[in-house]
Amino acid sequence: MVFNSRAEDFPVLTKGLILLMAAACGFTVANVYLNQTLLVSMGNTFHVSATSIGIVATLTQVGYAFGNLLLVPLGDIFEQRKLILCLLSAVCVILAATALSINVTWLIAANFLLGFVTVVPQIIVPLAANLAAEGNRGKVLGNVAIGLVCGILGARFISGFVDSHYGWRSMYWVSFASTIVIIIFIAMYLPKSKGNQVIQYKKLLASLGPLFIREKALQKACLSQGMMFGSFSVFWTTLVFLLSTSPYSYGSAMAGLIGLVGIAGAFATPIIGRVIDKKGPKFANALCMLISLLAFLISIFLGYWLPGLILGALLVTVGTQANQVACQATIFQLSPEKRSRLNGLYMVSTFLGGALGSYLGVFAWSKWHWYGVCIVGMLMIGIGFGSLISLPKQERIEKI
Repeated sequence: MVFNSRAEDFPVLTKGLILLMAAACGFTVANVYLNQTLLVSMGNTFHVSATSIGIVATLTQVGYAFGNLLLVPLGDIFEQRKLILCLLSAVCVILAATALSINVTWLIAANFLLGFVTVVPQIIVPLAANLAAEGNRGKVLGNVAIGLVCGILGARFISGFVDSHYGWRSMYWVSFASTIVIIIFIAMYLPKSKGNQVIQYKKLLASLGPLFIREKALQKACLSQGMMFGSFSVFWTTLVFLLSTSPYSYGSAMAGLIGLVGIAGAFATPIIGRVIDKKGPKFANALCMLISLLAFLISIFLGYWLPGLILGALLVTVGTQANQVACQATIFQLSPEKRSRLNGLYMVSTFLGGALGSYLGVFAWSKWHWYGVCIVGMLMIGIGFGSLISLPKQERIEKI
């Protein structure tokens, strides 16, 4: 039985529904990024170095990558609202466990599991693509991505503020309460999906390898955003270390404040969505990579001057998040009935790139400080440019 996710199977996509999906994405994805601003405080609590505590951020993103591989494809076979509610319930349990961490091992394990179950946005995004009209899909994905960017960077601002006033554990309790609210709204307003197929879980997972091998466009999208998100993680994971040293000597609240400035980058995603609809994803990819490269060039020369650092933060956010929309627009052209699997594979690569970026960023900081961080970021973007070489025409996926 072949799953056919047609637009007529779903409710009409309204502005209110887009807002709900964007908000759910934002509040949920924030859980992956809370710890990046809290690393210094966590290290102080458990008396470990900045390099050692950096593994918390790295393994959270590794967990998120595994969640995308093992959980997101379920969106192609299960009713999506029920799946989302189950995952959000698991998020609540793990947030509480994280807040109650008694040692570094517990903290690391809890954050890995938190990353694993916090994949709700990657189930919502294919749903938004299914609901959108063909000529309007880039714009819709861009609008939903506003929530993602606000969640990613808003998490840094809020966690920095809460940490500086109440401690890092309080931030996880705040997120716990927020997730409860999101569960209520999802249960009340998100419509049920239709057209699910009956297929064994192991067969679903077995289809992922051939899917990835067959589609060159998917491979290139994975390389593009994997490296772009890696450079993004290089910047944001080490920013709190830069700001805690001379000439800044700021606390986590300032890192969060700079993250709030970066939220302005969220509003570039609908713009890039319109560029995609008019000029195609390949043009948008090139534009986004150039923006991120410019961000690191500014940061390497002006990173020790606060206005220059803020401008770099803004541009790296614009480039990375807009590139994600461009890549998703590419892969969602391939096969409507496999969009959850396509998005799962894509996000695995994205967050493995993010985990690599977090690790390399902390390593570069420990060896060469900020200049090394910026060079690593530029190198990753340079590798990402390789995805633009001989990008194949989109072909529909043969049924697996």
